[in-house]
Amino acid sequence: MRNGASNLWTGRSLRMDDKAKTGLQHIPAGGALSLGSARSSILARGRRDAANAASNPHYRQAVAEYNAGNFEAAAAGFRLAAQDGHAESQYLLSTMYDEGKGVAQDDAEAAYWERKAAEQGHAYAQANLSFRYYAADDFTEAFQWCQRAAYSNLAWAQYNLGLMHRKGEGTARSDGDAAYWYRLAATQNFAEAALKLADLYYMGQGVALNYVQAAEWYRRAADQGNPEAQFQLGHLYATGQGVEHDYTQSRDWTRRAALQGHEQAIRELKRREYRDA
Repeated sequence: MRNGASNLWTGRSLRMDDKAKTGLQHIPAGGALSLGSARSSILARGRRDAANAASNPHYRQAVAEYNAGNFEAAAAGFRLAAQDGHAESQYLLSTMYDEGKGVAQDDAEAAYWERKAAEQGHAYAQANLSFRYYAADDFTEAFQWCQRAAYSNLAWAQYNLGLMHRKGEGTARSDGDAAYWYRLAATQNFAEAALKLADLYYMGQGVALNYVQAAEWYRRAADQGNPEAQFQLGHLYATGQGVEHDYTQSRDWTRRAALQGHEQAIRELKRREYRDA
C-alpha cells in the first residue's frame, strides 16, 4: 500500500466485489417497453437496430401486449419474432423466462434465447450471458462475453470488466486495466464505477496516488446517492485530503451516508456527537 493509503476508511459494509462469487452486477429489471427508445425495456437495453425492431410485426404487437399487461400474449409474440431471428425479441423473451413473466420460469430457455441475442451482438444479452457464466464459475467465458458488451459502451459491462480485471477472474489481474474500464463506466454516471476508481486513486493502485482525483470521483458517486462514496468524501473533508479541510462538509456527507443506513457513518456520527457534547 502506498504512503498515506492507510488513511482510507475501511470496515465497509460488504460490496459486490468483496464477495467470492457474486461480484458482477446483473442488469436490473425495469418497467414498460417502448419501440422508439434505446433504453426502456423489461431490462434496460443495449444498442439495437431500431428500424429492424420496428419492422417486425410480431415484435410490435408483443410490445403492445406487454404494456397492456397481457404477458402471456407478449411472450408468444416475442417468441414468434425471436424465431424469425429478431435479436431484441430474443433478448426480451429470455428476460421473461428469467422472471417467469407470461411463461413458466425456465433458466434453460432464458439462457438459450439470451445466447441467440448475444451472438447477434445484442450488448445487454451479452452482459447478462456473461453474468450467467460468472454465476456458474466459468470466468473465462464470463470475461469474453463481458468484454464484447463493454466494447459496445455498455456501462454495466464496463464496470463488471473492471471488477474481473481487479480480481484476476478470466484474465490476468491488472489494477491498471481495472481503472481503465471503471473510468469508462464512471464517465457514463455509473456510481459504483466512480467509487471504485476513486478507491484506486486514493490507494495509488493502477493509477498514481492522487487525493484530488480520488475526491473528484468520490464526489461524482456521492452526488448520485452512493452511501459509501458519501462516507469516504466525508472522510476526505475531515482530513483535508484532496479538498480543503471542512468540518461542516464532512459532517454533512457523513450524515447523508448514515441516513442511508451506512453502518460506519452511523458510528462516526455517534462518535462525533459524544466528542462534541
